[in-house]
Formats: sequence, structure tokens, C-alpha cells
Amino acid sequence: MSGGHGEAEGLLRALAIFSELDDEWINRLAMRCVSRDVGEGHVLFTTGEPCRGLYVIVSGRVRIYRTSPEGREQVLHVEGPGRPVAELPLFDGGVYPASAVTLEPSRLTFLPRPDFEQVYRTSPDVAHAVIRGLGRRLRHLVQVTETLAFRDVAARLAMLLASYADRIGRRTPDGVELVLDRTQEELSLEIGTARESVSRAYQQLRKEKLVERLDARRLLIPDVERLRARARV
Repeated sequence: MSGGHGEAEGLLRALAIFSELDDEWINRLAMRCVSRDVGEGHVLFTTGEPCRGLYVIVSGRVRIYRTSPEGREQVLHVEGPGRPVAELPLFDGGVYPASAVTLEPSRLTFLPRPDFEQVYRTSPDVAHAVIRGLGRRLRHLVQVTETLAFRDVAARLAMLLASYADRIGRRTPDGVELVLDRTQEELSLEIGTARESVSRAYQQLRKEKLVERLDARRLLIPDVERLRARARV
């Protein structure tokens, strides 16, 4: 692995779980990070392994998934640049609850768990700030879980696209432009439905003027709050 202090500092500062840390503590954490370039198909960890630390994606994509006893794979997330991978085991000392593998050549920054714990336990201010960040993350996950469990496919897709818009969207005078580097098959796995259902849900959201397709990979979301409200219908 090679170092990249400035790179790591910017990535950590953008993470929700560290959003309330001041520059001094972000800098201390960044100094403990190491970065690495890996190829497609590189396994970061598998379900049940002890948590070694936090990964953050600099470039590329990572698939997080679980495998049933029968060997059936369920994709939980596909994460891209700027996103953390399996941050929750960093705090509870437990095992990784899922497996993770790169979908393409990727660059990753890694914060070792022992180094994070040393900083976390040194300062009550850091602990309180991280707990508040985790609380916001938990509230978001509860909302996502409710949407996946009780809403129709269009509502699930609306929630997913609104989440992507918040994380990787680019604001324009006409709304938020989103470059979606996921296939409909990958989207269907993320929201627990069939690929054909995702296609119909896209058509429904476009008919409701909540999403506009600019080209094969780019979407325009005129009003993210309206899209998010559609997820609650």
C-alpha cells in the first residue's frame, strides 16, 4: 500500500460518520490511512471475517453482497467513489456482516481499526461527534429499510436514485444531474426486484416527470425532494 495523506483527509472529511470532527482530528485519522490500487475481482473481505478497518473508495466500484447457504448471491449495495465500505463493524468490534469485491480496477484508502480506536478512545469529543454521525446514518438506514419493505418498486427506485443524487449528483440550473454507472440488473439487485420491474419503474418515474433520461448513463432529477417524497407514497 502507498500513502496519500491529502487524498485520505478529503475522503474522511466527506464521510457522514466523521462530519462533525474538526480538522485536527480528521488530520490525525488521515495520517493513519494507507491507499492501494487493486484490480477487478479483488476481495476486500468475506462474511464472518473479523473487521480489520474501514475502506473508502477513491475510484472504481465495490459490490457488497451476502451468499445464502444454497449459494445464492444477494447484492446489498454497489458503492462508488467517496463511499465507505462496511463502516459499522469498525465501531462494534464484530465481524464483517457481508462480503465485498471490486467490480473494476479500483483505488482504496484504508483506516486500520486499532489506529481508529486509539484516536476514538483518546478524546470524548471525537467519540461524541462520531456517535452523532452514526445516529444520522442509522436514521437513514431505517428509512431505506422501510421503503424496501413496504413500498412498490417505483418508490424503491425513487429512494435509491434520491440517495445517489445526494451522494454523487451534480447540481445544475435544471436540477441534479446523475451519472449512473450501474446496470438495470445491478439496480434490481439493490432494491430486491427483477430487472424488468426496474425498467417499468423508470418509465413510471419519467411519466411523473420525476426523472429525465439525458443519455444512456446520465439522468436529470428536476427536484430531488419531490423524488424523495415519491419514495414515501
